[in-house]
Amino acid sequence: MDDPRLMEELERLRNEVAALRLANAALEQQMGLGAAQTDEILRAMEAQAEALREAHQRQISQTDFTQRVMDTSSALMIVLRPDGRIRQVNRRFAIEFGVADAEIEGQALDDWLHPDERQALVASLPKAPWRVYSPLYEHLRRVGLYAGEHRLATRDSEYRFYWLEASLQHDPKGKEEGAVVCASDITRLKQQQERLLQSERLLKDAQRIAQLGHWELDLTTDRLGWSEEVLRIVEMDAASAPQGWADFLALVHPDDLALVNEAFTSSVRDRRLFDMDYRILFSDGRSKWVHGRCVTQYDADERPLRAIGTVQDVTAQRSAEEQLSLAASVFENSLNGVVITDAEARIVKTNEAFSRILGYSCEEILGKKTSLFSSKRHSKSFYRQLWTTLEREGQWQGEIWDRRKDGQIVPLWQNISAVHDRKGRIKHFIGVCYDLSEQKRSAEHIRHLAYHDALTDLPNRESFSDCCKQALEHARGGGKPLFLLFLDLDRFKYVNDSLGHPIGDALLRAVAQRLKGSLRHTDIVARQGGDEFIVLLQGLKSRRDAELIARKLLAALTRPFHVQGYKLDVRSSIGVSCYPGDGEDAATLIKNADLAMYRAKEEGRGNFRFYEAHLTEQAKERLFLEGELREALKRDELSVYYQPQLDLSDGRLIGCEALLRWRHGTRGMIPPDKFIPIAEDTGLIVPIGEWVLYVACRQASAWLRSGRGAYRVAVNLSGVQIERCNIVATVDRVLAETGLPPQYLELEVTETYVMRHAQQSIRILEGLRALGVTLAIDDFGTGQSSLAYLKRLPLDKLKIDRSFITDIPHGENEAAITRAIVALGHSLRLKVLAEGIETQEQAAFLKELQCEEGQGYYYGRPMDADSLEKLLQPEARARSERYSPDEQALEVSPAS
Repeated sequence: MDDPRLMEELERLRNEVAALRLANAALEQQMGLGAAQTDEILRAMEAQAEALREAHQRQISQTDFTQRVMDTSSALMIVLRPDGRIRQVNRRFAIEFGVADAEIEGQALDDWLHPDERQALVASLPKAPWRVYSPLYEHLRRVGLYAGEHRLATRDSEYRFYWLEASLQHDPKGKEEGAVVCASDITRLKQQQERLLQSERLLKDAQRIAQLGHWELDLTTDRLGWSEEVLRIVEMDAASAPQGWADFLALVHPDDLALVNEAFTSSVRDRRLFDMDYRILFSDGRSKWVHGRCVTQYDADERPLRAIGTVQDVTAQRSAEEQLSLAASVFENSLNGVVITDAEARIVKTNEAFSRILGYSCEEILGKKTSLFSSKRHSKSFYRQLWTTLEREGQWQGEIWDRRKDGQIVPLWQNISAVHDRKGRIKHFIGVCYDLSEQKRSAEHIRHLAYHDALTDLPNRESFSDCCKQALEHARGGGKPLFLLFLDLDRFKYVNDSLGHPIGDALLRAVAQRLKGSLRHTDIVARQGGDEFIVLLQGLKSRRDAELIARKLLAALTRPFHVQGYKLDVRSSIGVSCYPGDGEDAATLIKNADLAMYRAKEEGRGNFRFYEAHLTEQAKERLFLEGELREALKRDELSVYYQPQLDLSDGRLIGCEALLRWRHGTRGMIPPDKFIPIAEDTGLIVPIGEWVLYVACRQASAWLRSGRGAYRVAVNLSGVQIERCNIVATVDRVLAETGLPPQYLELEVTETYVMRHAQQSIRILEGLRALGVTLAIDDFGTGQSSLAYLKRLPLDKLKIDRSFITDIPHGENEAAITRAIVALGHSLRLKVLAEGIETQEQAAFLKELQCEEGQGYYYGRPMDADSLEKLLQPEARARSERYSPDEQALEVSPAS
């Protein structure tokens, strides 16, 4: 026990016990105090719980009252939470949408929206950082108050229209509590509104169809209202429409103004209908006839309140009445037949010309229907279409065949017009006709001449081309072959040269008849020109069939022809092309058959050959020439030759024609007819043509300066050259650069180009004429000239094509054409030059016709400048003393 450590431990335990006693005493004291506080807290909590129960009961009562108030509304009432989802709806909502309260709570009103409208709301919102349950609520949150029309899906899945009004709700501290939405069903209102709009549209359509509009004038304020159709009739818009009666009177034609104003004033004063026609005058001088009507409404004291009226465009009716009046004034004196009927087509009156055409007097057919004249040549549908057109458009015109009193069928050109009364009803029909018989005969004759060869009466090239096109279309559809034969009479030229052209023409007619007699009725034979014929064979099964027909034709032509006492033995060569394979169009088939015919001639004549596909080589040749031609100018391979032109009256040399020549480095001379078309197709003719013009003008200028004489040089202008460059500026520049006076330059343009571009040609030729140059039409007679244009062209000369000179004076047709061309040129005060003179007889014949100028091999072939200069040496200077400088020329003998 005396152990210090034990004593120390014991003391420590005593102290701890004492501390525990003190703590326990304090705890007991604190627990006494806590029990009192706890009792007080419990009493306070019971009081608060009672207050909460009373508040909850009041809230339940308030919610129940709010629900009852919402349920009494005929509109839909929806209460939304702060997140936009539904908290509460009224009974109307539950009934119309067929959902229970438990199903509704937590959904969004947007779930019943039409998908298009929901999508539109979503598209109008910016992206939110929180989840959006209701785009409609988010839109409301942005604007605060919302009102709009929406479609909602009811319980039967039908979308009805509702007018939605919504507002946000906040607590006293401003915290957002949600929103209240009121939705009223406006479906019936929308339907009524749509029916009203439809009625308005129908009214506007009816007014537009009838060209009838309405207006209303407030007589107390002088304010005037117009419908759209009235504005359309007076050609004004709403902004510029008259506002009062005085403004309206300003639109009335001055000649009708006083009458309109007086009639309206009288109708208001005397309480009667305003009803009259008058004119509306426009600023551009036009006028319209309108029919106006109006009535006036009065108040209880008989004071006028408003005038309500209509305006109808009756211009067409007035025009028809005026036409009827005019027709009546010239009725009896008309050279055309005129018949007037009532609305049922019963004849009311006819004129003398009508009686003359159809053989009936007016008394014989009065009261009868026009069907009396029916020829039975037209179908019922023809007459139905005629009457339909008359009813719809008020007029019909066309060719109709009627029967005369004597039974003869006569073609008439008839124009039938409907005449309407003031109410728009058809009152009369007026038919005007004239007899087409003579025109039909003339047209048929002209058509026959246009599509048939004048000599043989066979189809000509144009007619054959049309037939060939139709046959090709039929062949393409049926997949059958088509054969084309090209015939040429061997040595026919000897017949013309030895026996004369009349015998040759008679032989051609005999050949044509024999060919027709040797072919089937489905085959077509035509004269291509000269002694060439073409035959179209359809319906053949194979190439063997074409061979048989070709042999048959050759055999038929081997029999002698007896023509005007002569027994003529001729043969033919035939080329054959076939579709498909040898060409897709008439021109290609003819061209290929022509090539095959020439091959038949080369192989001995009197036989036939089918076309062979050697066009590839020809194409290669063309490509080669095109490439070489592009380099010809650079390589100095082109040159200009000159052919003398003479005065036929005295043989003087008056000028020359510049002709392009091409001497290829390896192939030698290449004929112009091979490279000129290539130059035109590729456009190379433009630089080449300008080069020829420059060289020719420079050479003529050099001759003039050297004293050899003043000789005119003629240069051809290509149509391509005229179209693709400013030819007037080019000629002007070349003349300036070469120093050649313009009177020594003659420009030649082909007849075909001039007539094909008549209006453009006049302008261009006038521009060239203004430079002082001479103008000539080349190859005259080969094209289709219009005398109406020809006399307007600023020309100086016609050049007769060599094709007409070749057979004169023995060829009657050619001689007649040449005479006609010379006479035509002289009547137009133009000089005439004949090309291709090769014999003394031709020269003498042309001189006798007083053809002023000529050129051809008889006088000299085309030559280079040095060779031509030899003709301009001492002889020209020796004769210069007998001619003035402007007349200086050189006589050239035929041998030169």
